[in-house]
Amino acid sequence: MKICLYNTLRNPEYGTFDKIIWCPLSRDIVFIVNFFRKSAGAAVSLHLESLFRQYFREEPDHNLSFFETEETTGNSGERTIAFYSQSDTLANNTLCLISENPGYKYVNYIPSGKTENANHFFDQNKIPYHKYSYSHLKKTRPDLLVLYNDWTKAAIRLITHCHFLKIPVVCIQESIVNFGDRFRRMQFADHIMIQGVRSAMMLPRCHFYLTGNPRYLFSAGKARLPEYVLINCNFTYNIYDDVRTGWLDDVTAACDELGIKYIISQHPRDTGDLRIYKNVVRSSSAGMDEQLNRAGLLISRFSSLIHESLIRGVPVIYYNPHNEEMNYDFGYNLRFLASVKDKKVLKVRIAQLYKKDIAGKEIESYLSEHCLPADTKPVSNINYLLSENEFISVRFTLKDLFHLIIYQPFILRVIGKIRQVLKKTSD
Repeated sequence: MKICLYNTLRNPEYGTFDKIIWCPLSRDIVFIVNFFRKSAGAAVSLHLESLFRQYFREEPDHNLSFFETEETTGNSGERTIAFYSQSDTLANNTLCLISENPGYKYVNYIPSGKTENANHFFDQNKIPYHKYSYSHLKKTRPDLLVLYNDWTKAAIRLITHCHFLKIPVVCIQESIVNFGDRFRRMQFADHIMIQGVRSAMMLPRCHFYLTGNPRYLFSAGKARLPEYVLINCNFTYNIYDDVRTGWLDDVTAACDELGIKYIISQHPRDTGDLRIYKNVVRSSSAGMDEQLNRAGLLISRFSSLIHESLIRGVPVIYYNPHNEEMNYDFGYNLRFLASVKDKKVLKVRIAQLYKKDIAGKEIESYLSEHCLPADTKPVSNINYLLSENEFISVRFTLKDLFHLIIYQPFILRVIGKIRQVLKKTSD
């Protein structure tokens, strides 16, 4: 495997590589190199831009070399960046970025249909926004469009609009992503920014910007007063909602048998009726702060809260008796992130991990690999690239034309009604 790691603002045209990754100019590069050596073994060939030589004392070995590039300058004028936030959680990512007084103008879009509380989030934070429309995009003509989810039908249609107007599209990895399902997540945008170097090995693309996650940064270093087990109920969008009750019964029974206090945090888009359970609270992008600060352990299925908890020093149990298969390599262990499929084992792991101090080099290494650069700030990394980097636009193709037609809202509504009729007929 040939890997190119660079930092200039111009994508290198140096040889043929399996992975080409922009990396922050910092000591993080040492960790990144060690990660690829560990993951790919002796077969890896690492080619680093000469700017990184300062972080390596030893002479280059058989699988590490440096190359020179021409000096480049950043963008000379002030850009306009358009953000498309499909939910309150994603709007929170946008807030993290624009709160730093970035060196660009910006416009905020929310979906024209279901906003999933993105409008309420922006209203509460007094941030102006527009419901997305092609006419407004054409009038504004931003230099770049940023989104956090590029695989929904609405997002794919928006990307086709950008291709027609020659506007580059960037997708920022907003959390843990299942890279292996039919939705082909983070494969529609022109450019992507990933939160951790491990994502580059799992995602079937060649070029990446390694920036970290802007939302995770604000989770780190907060004071904790652990009082309970936080149970994350996030059976959203009809995903495994048929196992919700059994899953919650197992977890709450284990906590009760151990005499450990718990609260059930129900995701805002989990529509299950939880009235038979005690200590149920509703979660939100803003309300999770307090809930996690008082947690001594998180128990969850697949969720971004897994990493948000670890960043705060809260150990995690991924409880998966239903055998969901998600293509994300968590690197489970018995020290701070356990994978459990059996109710009896669940009780043992709760007793072992509740209120456990997980601080140390091992968790720091894990977080650097999955979530955050060690020596740079994700918000600064992303805003620097948005302001200065030259992103290439992708030309409009026949595939875009197909997406533009088939994902037209009217067509989607007709298809939806036909499916409902067919379902009723089959029932």
